[in-house]
Amino acid sequence: MAVFDCVVTSLKNVFNILIVYKLFMFIFAVIAVQLFKGKFFYCTDSSKDTEKECIGNYVDHEKNKMEVKGREWKRHEFHYDNIIWALLTLFTVSTGEGWPQVLQHSVDVTEEDRGPSRSNRMEMSIFYVVYFVVFPFFFVNIFVALIIITFQEQGDKMMEECSLEKNERACIDFAISAKPLTRYMPQNRHTFQYRVWHFVVSPSFEYTIMAMIALNTVVLMMKYYSAPCTYELALKYLNIAFTMVFSLECVLKIIAFGFLNYFRDTWNIFDFITVIGSITEIILTDSKLVNTSGFNMSFLKLFRAARLIKLLRQGYTIRILLWTFVQSFKALPYVCLLIAMLFFIYAIIGMQVFGNIKLDEESHINRHNNFRSFFGSLMLLFRSATGEAWQEIMLSCLGEKGCEPDTTAPSGQSESERCGTDLAYVYFVSFIFFCSFLMLNLFVAVIMDNFEYLTRDSSILGPHHLDEFVRVWAEYDRAA
Repeated sequence: MAVFDCVVTSLKNVFNILIVYKLFMFIFAVIAVQLFKGKFFYCTDSSKDTEKECIGNYVDHEKNKMEVKGREWKRHEFHYDNIIWALLTLFTVSTGEGWPQVLQHSVDVTEEDRGPSRSNRMEMSIFYVVYFVVFPFFFVNIFVALIIITFQEQGDKMMEECSLEKNERACIDFAISAKPLTRYMPQNRHTFQYRVWHFVVSPSFEYTIMAMIALNTVVLMMKYYSAPCTYELALKYLNIAFTMVFSLECVLKIIAFGFLNYFRDTWNIFDFITVIGSITEIILTDSKLVNTSGFNMSFLKLFRAARLIKLLRQGYTIRILLWTFVQSFKALPYVCLLIAMLFFIYAIIGMQVFGNIKLDEESHINRHNNFRSFFGSLMLLFRSATGEAWQEIMLSCLGEKGCEPDTTAPSGQSESERCGTDLAYVYFVSFIFFCSFLMLNLFVAVIMDNFEYLTRDSSILGPHHLDEFVRVWAEYDRAA
């Protein structure tokens, strides 16, 4: 509920920032219109500089074969001929997508109604440097800060109705759900099992195993393409040696703790699975059955690399980081639900508005990227949310785009229809704003809220210290 309240409150506060945001963008748009209006035209024949000269045919040598084409006087898709287009172009640049092309067109400008000249006005790049500092590096991060602050304020409001502080409530919740951590120890200290147990629980044994894991990781990093056979053979034998060491660790711990007590520890289960996976990989790598069947067992090498995870439990700071990571996951499902709702709404609208646009393999609405189905719409929106060529997808949905032929319609009717619409500007700009600037920053807000424990005074106890308390208590009271 706090995540939803955060979005609603953020939308209320974001309008204040939008006023300043649009004011500054309007200033840059006015400057851009003065600098670049009428200068983003070009002829398809680069040897012609004006519209009067851009007539007739020319030979296109850019492809593998020469082709005679008609000259056309065109304008770049993003330009600064008026304030509306200037605002749209600057917004696209602020998302970091497609701006190198806009920058290249800007430094190539000459005069109004004349074609470009390569790197004619290099000083124009200063405009984009200043713009990037003001908007992507400054204003966009203001949205992030606003959402983080709003998220924290919503959490504080929830605590106002309770007599306990946030930290105290978290400690109580932990105490209710915590389970005692028992550590097995043989009763008879004169047995072989006790001597083995005393050996495997000693710090020196733990440090030795950690050193072996680190060395094993180094060996995994030493593989490279076209390595000599002797080098590959040496790495193979080193891998077998490390696997034998880790197998011996499992055997010793099973002897020390007993079969049932060994598998009560999650880390022991993890060690056992990695050892079994490593042994299986070694056996199957040289197996004739695997080589003849063509089945790729290289994924089993992941078991060797997985041992590196054991190093994460070493060190207090790393355990705090893992605690923060786990705590953040509790709120992430609510964030994902809000983002899923946004994607669902826009996917349905996209199917209704752009679902019949004709597929063109040379455009960004093709058989792999379209609004034909609900799943296809979600994938297209996910690609747009990552910023990958979202502006090109928007241009491929504009009004001049044709419809997919309808076999039930009279001949020639579907060719004359247009299924694109200029509403694509509003659709994609609003989606990028809500998704990239607001929704996705909720992930940052959730993680930052939990990272509060890392920046506070270390003398102040919090729920993350209770995990450490349980672990240390088990060191001295093994029966818990």
